[in-house]
Amino acid sequence: MINLSGKIASSIKVLNLTPLVRFELTDNHEAKVNCLIHQHALNFLALAEPNAQIAVYGHYNKRHQFIVNKFMIQAKGVNQFMSHSA
Repeated sequence: MINLSGKIASSIKVLNLTPLVRFELTDNHEAKVNCLIHQHALNFLALAEPNAQIAVYGHYNKRHQFIVNKFMIQAKGVNQFMSHSA
């Protein structure tokens, strides 16, 4: 499993009602990564917003999209993290 951290650099989009959610992550080295979340996507929609600090765990698919299995989002205004995993 690969670990990436950085911030959400794009708007969060619902691709279909399965649900499948897409966002772009800018990591600490300023590289942009396309991310997809299927498991716990509704929880992600409730917690995430653009420019939020995030850590994700998962793998890359054949199209070089990062498939998120676990995520942690930093809460606004505090140094605590909210997380969810499969």
